[in-house]
Amino acid sequence: TSVGAALVSRAYQKILDRGRIHANPLLTTACPAVVKLVESYYPDLVPFLAPVASPLIAHARLLKAYFEGAQVVFIGPCLAKKEEAARPQHSGLVDGVLLYSEIAEWLEEEGIDPAKLPASEWSELDQELAALYPTTGGLLRYLDAKDQLLLGANGLEQVTDVLKGMREGGLTASLVECNACAGGCLDGPGMPRMESLARRKERLHRFQASLPEAKAKVSLPVVSTSSDYRPHPVTATPHTEAEILAVLKKIGKTTPDAELNCGACGYASCREKAAAVLDGMAEPDMCMPYMRSRAESLANRVMESTANAIIVVDKDLIIQDFNPAAERMFMRQASKVIGLPIGEIIPDEDFRSVCDNGEWIVGKRVVYSSLGLVTMQTINPMQSQDLVMGVIADVTKFERQERAFSNVRAETLDNAQEVINKQMRVAQEIAGLLGEVTADSKMLLLRLIKLVQGDDEG
Repeated sequence: TSVGAALVSRAYQKILDRGRIHANPLLTTACPAVVKLVESYYPDLVPFLAPVASPLIAHARLLKAYFEGAQVVFIGPCLAKKEEAARPQHSGLVDGVLLYSEIAEWLEEEGIDPAKLPASEWSELDQELAALYPTTGGLLRYLDAKDQLLLGANGLEQVTDVLKGMREGGLTASLVECNACAGGCLDGPGMPRMESLARRKERLHRFQASLPEAKAKVSLPVVSTSSDYRPHPVTATPHTEAEILAVLKKIGKTTPDAELNCGACGYASCREKAAAVLDGMAEPDMCMPYMRSRAESLANRVMESTANAIIVVDKDLIIQDFNPAAERMFMRQASKVIGLPIGEIIPDEDFRSVCDNGEWIVGKRVVYSSLGLVTMQTINPMQSQDLVMGVIADVTKFERQERAFSNVRAETLDNAQEVINKQMRVAQEIAGLLGEVTADSKMLLLRLIKLVQGDDEG
């Protein structure tokens, strides 16, 4: 939208040419996020929003006027442009808004590499157009201040500081260029993050320098660059002190000193954040100091309550942490071993190996005969902190039970074999007796038969 940017730059220049006429500076309106902020939270400052359209709206008006029936799609880094294009007063101007990141995803899905496509000519651009508009101070580059004070506010922190200054006593500047993103539009949320902001700035400046010299101008229709803005204040629900304190208590802020007001959650104070939670606009866990202390607390609880010994050493194998289970297992107090080489407590070969090559040792059986300990050890590097952690499980009792079970099993097998042998002997003895009885019976029966046969013959 550098064509639109050139149009609105001329509109701002006309305002400066008239000189300062307000009690406060005018605020630029190219950034829809800033416009929304002022309309919603600083409605009393809406009159100081410059009555100028954004480059997007100015360019869209031009395209619709020049190309009858054209469909206008804005592609850029600004998420707030979606809301701006959808405003009722802009109906029919912008038919679609896509972010650079969305285009990048789309191209990837289609398997298209833009770097392999032929470059098109930018015939409508020349050195006079505002190609550097998306950088910080982009508009100010194209204005003649005429001895007036022009300021820039980049990032919401600086923008809100300007707005508070205007409320508190007024500012003497004639114009403040406001960008919600600290690095200007070039640092917008829809910008792919494959390269640094500095590199993006370099590429944009090189592109500006590569544009051809000014050519004969194409006759373009005259379109309006004006716009008006109205207050749309957000109605805040009143909350009692007890409700605010209840939310603060949930995130560990039980005293005024605990209210750090660090702004990491996006709110200016802890109390504003608590009110947002009550309004359903924020989650209690959206508090970095609270989540950090909670994570540290949970980690400490695990360290203190686990039955496994945990020993942490630095790259020089100096003990940095020695949990209660390690104290019990190795019969040494943490206060007396932290700061000592691990080798003075247990052999350090495995810790040294992990420290040197960065490879895990998992489930290694290590016996400490002097302590009567049998252990299973896992030692791993903690890459982010240049530390090595050993988790040592005492399996002495388990191995004793295993040996006892093996002894019982062997004894049971021996007893079973003995029973089997006894049964075989009894069976053999019974079989022998049965054989003798059978033989005697056979002989008696044969004699009886002979006797009977003799009687019959006689």
